[in-house]
Amino acid sequence: MDLVRRIVQRLRGHGDAPSPPVLAKRVRTAFRLDDQQWRALVDEAAAGARAWTHADWLDLPVRDRVALYAASGADRPTVERLAESRTVHGPSFLVDRDTLRIDLGDPVAVPEWLLAAQEHDLVTRLTVEVAGSEPVHVAGTSFISGLAFDPEADSVRVEAATSRGALETAVTMRPDPVADAESGERWADQTGASWWATIEADRSEPITLTVTIESAGVTRTAEAVVPALTGAVPVAVSATGSGVLLDAGDHTLRVAATSEGWGAGPSPLALEARIDRFGVAATIPAGRFAVTADEALDLADPSVLELPLAERAIDLVDLLVTPRGWSPGEAAVSLVVRNPIPVHDRGRRRQRLLLDEVREQAGPLRERAVAMCFGGAGAGDSVAPVARELVHRGIPVDWVVADHSVTVPDGTRPVLLHSREWHEAFTHARYLVNNAEFPHYVRFRDGQRYLQTWHGTPLKRIGRDIASPRLSAGYTAAMAREAAVWEALLAQNPFAAETLPRALGFAGRVLGEGYPRNDALAGDSGRALRNATRMALGLGDERVVLYAPTWRDAARTEQGRRAFVSHLDAAAVHEQTGATVLLRSHSNAAAGRGRISGPGVLDVTAHPDITALLAAADVLVTDYSSVMFDFAVTERPQVLLVPDVDQYRDDRGFYFDLQQAPPGPIVTSTEEVVEALAGAGGTSEQARAFRERFAPLDDGEVTARVVDAWLGPQAPSSPSR
Repeated sequence: MDLVRRIVQRLRGHGDAPSPPVLAKRVRTAFRLDDQQWRALVDEAAAGARAWTHADWLDLPVRDRVALYAASGADRPTVERLAESRTVHGPSFLVDRDTLRIDLGDPVAVPEWLLAAQEHDLVTRLTVEVAGSEPVHVAGTSFISGLAFDPEADSVRVEAATSRGALETAVTMRPDPVADAESGERWADQTGASWWATIEADRSEPITLTVTIESAGVTRTAEAVVPALTGAVPVAVSATGSGVLLDAGDHTLRVAATSEGWGAGPSPLALEARIDRFGVAATIPAGRFAVTADEALDLADPSVLELPLAERAIDLVDLLVTPRGWSPGEAAVSLVVRNPIPVHDRGRRRQRLLLDEVREQAGPLRERAVAMCFGGAGAGDSVAPVARELVHRGIPVDWVVADHSVTVPDGTRPVLLHSREWHEAFTHARYLVNNAEFPHYVRFRDGQRYLQTWHGTPLKRIGRDIASPRLSAGYTAAMAREAAVWEALLAQNPFAAETLPRALGFAGRVLGEGYPRNDALAGDSGRALRNATRMALGLGDERVVLYAPTWRDAARTEQGRRAFVSHLDAAAVHEQTGATVLLRSHSNAAAGRGRISGPGVLDVTAHPDITALLAAADVLVTDYSSVMFDFAVTERPQVLLVPDVDQYRDDRGFYFDLQQAPPGPIVTSTEEVVEALAGAGGTSEQARAFRERFAPLDDGEVTARVVDAWLGPQAPSSPSR
């Protein structure tokens, strides 16, 4: 009964005082509150603090109780720092092994008893990898989050159970720096928390693994269920020098990640590290590639699980490939592709230490630039022409790449994100160019000159203009820091010049010179890019329709990724018009790339340059995407397919009513798209008026004007173009 009364009391609160769990949840999103709403929250938190018992406080997770205490004292900076830390670092913190006191890694003025680790604060983390069917080989990493695992003092026990009974299995502990890097821990070193075991059983039925961890006097258990596996085909993985070879006898294999196919065919299957991407050789991107077949598969040598992950990796210069066995939610055989960052620089904890080292040893700024496009995933947008112009003017450019699949602009140097070279480059660069935000952990230095190009003229509301924002605390804090240090912000047109600063919270200089990325669409440059792109895509003189919708905030896959929402039956468009349809999912919703192609339909989501696709297209079909403002430069037909316009307007909001002056017909179905295409997709007067309103300055000479406006005119002694 005491437990029941306590639960009811927590939910109802104490008299008029609000419930701690409910109020703690509101404190998590306090960064979205205006001043009046914040003051109301402070009053409620203060009232609660006077009424709650220690037990009420300690029932909350540690970050919630510290943030709620800070809110009760009107300490908004601490509340917002904790919210940001939660979203960018996760629940990681450090627990003192002797006192079990929690250190959040952020100085907070709270009573010591609030930082005493409670049972619910000490969460078990378990990862397992399994191969073999009789015996069963298991590799694992298990620890209590925040408690650095000490192999001399701590222990791990593994019990395997089937319907036939339970069997305690001998465990061999072994340090694994890669497993520590993958642990997600920002403060605690979990290098010693890895182990392997051999279970003398078969996998004719599922096996339940119960793992017991004893660390610093705390005992926790976790479970994992290993699926049954019989008659599996063994897959051997070996290096070929330029790639890997998969041998599964005479079976056909398929190798693909969620967003990228690597290869398929009869065994032995050779996979090259460099692949053809629309006529350009590129390195395979980082990710986990599942190896599948019509038959069940397993690693040919399950004993490799006894080795630390670094010793299992195949080094292919620009990437590391590690064969992996089954893990929860993964295939029985996978190839994990990683960037070649040394293990002593990988993971949240080591990145924190590396950052501290680089900052402590920082020298003066250098006459170099760092350029980033879409978080390192791209090498285009307006960042690319600006970077090329900087190189032309004698300023070396380091281009940040998320992995080596990104082919950087000519004349720039690729720098791998999160590598030591990246941290050194950013810390010492005088010039910064980006179309989004830099990683949350960067610290801008006095004297750095930052040009924010942004990534499009907005139709849908963005940033501070969204009525009901769903932005995370981490992104909100990062954008506030960013806008405070931008030297200049680009705008394609007068509308964007008025809208973007307000939406992004920027009070500085706006360069309304047009968009550098659209230089490639104008005049002779546009014609040359059109011909080159169509040739690379294998297109002839046929009519080409590009379908490029934007993403939807609420549409998600089962894995939590943004889903690709298509309202166009591309196959029907091809069948009824004879046009080739290029299908381009937004980069924020690219989970289906490469898997929607068919006769007359080509999925070009993985194509590195949307500008090239715009140049190749005869007609653009889009919805609320900013590409409509870029395609306006061509004055070619556009069709807006918007069956969900009312819902999108109500959920996200628009800056203006597109129906008053659209670039072309507004339709709601594939049938209407086909009809619009038969009518050429609108009138030339519509296209011309739309260009005059939204792309009046995109004349092919924007980049030089932008860099002149940012840094000053090019010196006469500089090399001529």
